[in-house]
Amino acid sequence: MATPRSMSAASKRAKALGAALPENHTPSEARAHEIRTASIDLTPSVDRIMNSGLHEAGRLHAITLFGDSLGVPGDPNRYPVNAIEAGRLIPDDSEPSA
Repeated sequence: MATPRSMSAASKRAKALGAALPENHTPSEARAHEIRTASIDLTPSVDRIMNSGLHEAGRLHAITLFGDSLGVPGDPNRYPVNAIEAGRLIPDDSEPSA
């Protein structure tokens, strides 16, 4: 009896990522997609940052800090909660100033 072939790592990654990045993506979505594509096991951390309720400028800052921390021993931004808190400090540039 033939056994089903297992999926390759690339096939699993493509299936997990789903559709390609939409054309009207935000900069933070592009960075998140880049991180997920490079390392699928970081998806829960990326999702936590992306779903944290930050405005776009804060979310971009947080996901960039997180991405840049990968492979840097001891970088506190490797923990999504730290990157999110740093993102909360970024002013929302889409709102008019008083």
